[in-house]
Amino acid sequence: MRVTIVTETYYPQVNGVSRTLGQLVRYLREAGDEVQLVHPDYGGKPKEVQTLLVRAWPLPFYKELRLPLPPFGGIHRRIVEFRPDLIHIATEATLGLSLLGLAKRRKIPVVSSFHTNFDQYSNHYRVGWAKGTIWRYLRWFHNRTLETYVPSLTTIAELEERGFERLVLWPRGVDSHLFRPDRPGRARVRADLGFGPEDVVIGYVSRMAVEKNVAYLIDAFERVAAARPEARFLLVGDGPARADLETRIGRQAQFVGYRSGDDLADHYAAADVFAFSSLTETFGNVILEAMASGLPVVALRAGGVGNIVQPGDNGFLLEPDQSPADFAATLIELVDDAALRQRLAQAARTFAVGKSWDAVMELLRQRYQAILHNSSPSDLLALLA
Repeated sequence: MRVTIVTETYYPQVNGVSRTLGQLVRYLREAGDEVQLVHPDYGGKPKEVQTLLVRAWPLPFYKELRLPLPPFGGIHRRIVEFRPDLIHIATEATLGLSLLGLAKRRKIPVVSSFHTNFDQYSNHYRVGWAKGTIWRYLRWFHNRTLETYVPSLTTIAELEERGFERLVLWPRGVDSHLFRPDRPGRARVRADLGFGPEDVVIGYVSRMAVEKNVAYLIDAFERVAAARPEARFLLVGDGPARADLETRIGRQAQFVGYRSGDDLADHYAAADVFAFSSLTETFGNVILEAMASGLPVVALRAGGVGNIVQPGDNGFLLEPDQSPADFAATLIELVDDAALRQRLAQAARTFAVGKSWDAVMELLRQRYQAILHNSSPSDLLALLA
């Protein structure tokens, strides 16, 4: 197959979308497919071969993301020259919309994927007044593609209620050989950060920003720090809320910024418990990475997270309306009970090992092939019209 993948976020951006698409590009190429990747220009040399870079402008409220700037005529010409059998649009802003139009005009089969909880993001960034318009646009956009790939059953149910059609489950995977509890760098990271062998370390890996519900997390961590002065915190990531976190729990915490690859895996393994308070996740890649690293998870039941964490088995789920004090009490229970931590950690690892990226991407590749080979030309053209 010849596949064009279009996204408004990719490496070096650090988020679940960029990691997932990076795994998709890798798998398709290893399977022998030709892949053309289209994404914003972040400066420097692109990570992937056969990549089209698009001029882009940083978003004023989220400077790590960049909005592709039209015109896109040159990009259109390069895609037409590539002659894709199928176009996969991963994001719905200016670039995605433009290439949806190109696919329709050229009668190229086009699919899409849904990655972001726009309800929560619009509330956090004070554009809640536009939610109705945003959802009408998203429904129109995705319903004009042959299929929309969604990372969790919870998100599928929510989208179906809003009138989205032809939704297909596309879950996420994890590299359980990379993310594992016996990482060779675990002891080094703990020693370098000043954690003792008996210290219980609560980890967090994500962007430190309002859409990740960090105000709630700060409150919970502050309560744990006060009740258990011996507890330690390891926070991986960065963002505008980092300064507040450092001010309130800095004495017991280590902030290490963004990490990747083996270094990231070593930092996961250096923790003993994983805490995550986001309400905006359509899946929650970091949850699966933490579980593969042998960490019991404490999280809020929201979006795809509720489909991963099994309460009392591999972690604990709190309801979104429960207080930071409740969240802190659950963390304290794990800090105090080594046997409970160990039991949940083993179950978390077992759960994650069965979720390989290759299996997930093979399912998606089969969906691509079904679209191209199992639909008659007349049926396909009817859907493309």
